[in-house]
Amino acid sequence: MKVIGKFLEHKKLKRKQDIDSESVFYILKNIIKVKYGEIGALNIKLDYYKAGVVFLKINNSNWANEIWLNKQMIIDEINKKLGEDEIKDLKLK
Repeated sequence: MKVIGKFLEHKKLKRKQDIDSESVFYILKNIIKVKYGEIGALNIKLDYYKAGVVFLKINNSNWANEIWLNKQMIIDEINKKLGEDEIKDLKLK
């Protein structure tokens, strides 16, 4: 039984690391700049990140529509660069 207990403790220590908002924002800023250019980067502001959801502030409805249409592609690209399925949704303000 001691062996099983040690194994379980070892597994708990090797849990996935929590992703911080700075890492998510850095990756998302790069994706926005590549996909939408500098104008997109000026109109799409990263607000905050909480529990797998990234909140964005959008300057106008045209950019909000563009992000909404490409939301799943952006989420997939962020998760690919993070190496795990951490981001679940993008919320627009």
